[in-house]
Amino acid sequence: MSAFLLPAAFAAAIAAMHAFAGGREIARPLLRNVALPPVVTLTHYFCWHMVTIMLVGLAGAYAYAALAADGYALAVVATLLSGVFGLWGFSLVRWKRQRHRDMPQWMLFTVLTVSGVWALTA
Repeated sequence: MSAFLLPAAFAAAIAAMHAFAGGREIARPLLRNVALPPVVTLTHYFCWHMVTIMLVGLAGAYAYAALAADGYALAVVATLLSGVFGLWGFSLVRWKRQRHRDMPQWMLFTVLTVSGVWALTA
């Protein structure tokens, strides 16, 4: 069994959490918000879907790396992206003086990054 199955599973779990819990907690209330101009609301909604696509792409990259010998480079890119997302999430919380428990996304990306590094070195 390939080590890349672990980060693939983590990425798929994060994608599912984003799609289902994020849809309920973030996307639906955003679309109901009438205080924002439609272009702002729909731009945020578009970005929410871009994140969904990116998360599924990360899971796919790791899954491909688990199944194909030529997938190592995809796993490297997925790990780098995950690491950058984690660093940005952590930095944003600190910069905007938010609470980590209210913005925990960086923690999920950190776990994904660590599992990706582990798989790359296994």
